[in-house]
Amino acid sequence: MKKEIRNRKFLLFLLRAAVAAAVVLGVITGINYFVDACHVITYRSQEQMAKLALEGNIVATPENYDDRIFQMAVVDHMQALPETVVVGSSRGMYLGSEITGYENLYNSCIFGACLEDWYAVLGLYRQKFSAWPARIIFEVSPWTFFGDNPEVRWSTMLKYRTAAEKLYADINHETLEIKAMEWTPFGSEGKPYYSRENPYFSLAYFQYNCFTIRQKGLDAFRGDDARVSTDPSEPADYPDGSIRNAAESENESPERLAKVRAASGPVTYEDLHRMTEIDERLRKAFENLVQDLLDSGTEVILYLQPFSETQCRYSFDENLNPVFRDVESYLRAFAAARDIQLIGGYDARDYGLGDERFMDYMHLDKQGTATVWNTDF
Repeated sequence: MKKEIRNRKFLLFLLRAAVAAAVVLGVITGINYFVDACHVITYRSQEQMAKLALEGNIVATPENYDDRIFQMAVVDHMQALPETVVVGSSRGMYLGSEITGYENLYNSCIFGACLEDWYAVLGLYRQKFSAWPARIIFEVSPWTFFGDNPEVRWSTMLKYRTAAEKLYADINHETLEIKAMEWTPFGSEGKPYYSRENPYFSLAYFQYNCFTIRQKGLDAFRGDDARVSTDPSEPADYPDGSIRNAAESENESPERLAKVRAASGPVTYEDLHRMTEIDERLRKAFENLVQDLLDSGTEVILYLQPFSETQCRYSFDENLNPVFRDVESYLRAFAAARDIQLIGGYDARDYGLGDERFMDYMHLDKQGTATVWNTDF
């Protein structure tokens, strides 16, 4: 009898534990799904944005949207392959039809893009259209060739990662390495969440979504529906994929200038101050990609955006980022050998650009970008 009572108590304990676990898992899943602060589950806002943009609208960009997911949605909804595609990081996002003069253009630049992002984005185009664009403009920043670049967001979404892996294997005849990932759920300022975990059940994502609820209250559950931008002071994407930054960044001001001149050392973005040489694997992957495009009859243009005048004093004059000169010299030699057009360079002073033309130490404003694009050395 005592043994039967013990068994019943044990079974009751297991039942209560299972119910408690189900409740906890249900709360985590529910919060992650209905808040989805970084839009990694529903993709709803990115899908809406893509449709609006491809219909010819200027689209407001919601907070924390994932531009890699957005690029997947854009390519999915495209009806025809653009004649010109721009690939690179945020430093190339102003390169639209207005600046380049190419009408049938789509700018597929991505925040923090690494070389693997190039393969992912172009892999999406190749899978959709089974062809290359007639022209590809690559924005090439120094960290493109940094072997220890910590950027791994390209590997967090299966479809995006698969596009990169397939194209990389086709061109380089080897498997694309996925780096180990070190991350925290969010930083001191609510940094966006990135993880290879299943976002439905991720405790880290639950923490970030709870952080968002504390910040926004019930508005956190309403999501960020895509909308056409009618306010010229807000950040937005143009129909050709190029961007408009918020007015405080886009427009010249004493505050913006002070921010640019606050630079006081080497460029540390993506741990770039630790970069001492061009990584051989990345160099080969870059050259093989470009050569494949050239062999297919695609025109390739390399665009190098300068760093601010103040930053160049540290990076170049004090030699705190010595690899900048190495990368630029390599790219100029490579472009000359392949008869590829190269526009721009990393030193703002070569283009007569002062700090007032920069939004921060490494992002030119639209006017400055136009100056570089139209300068012919």
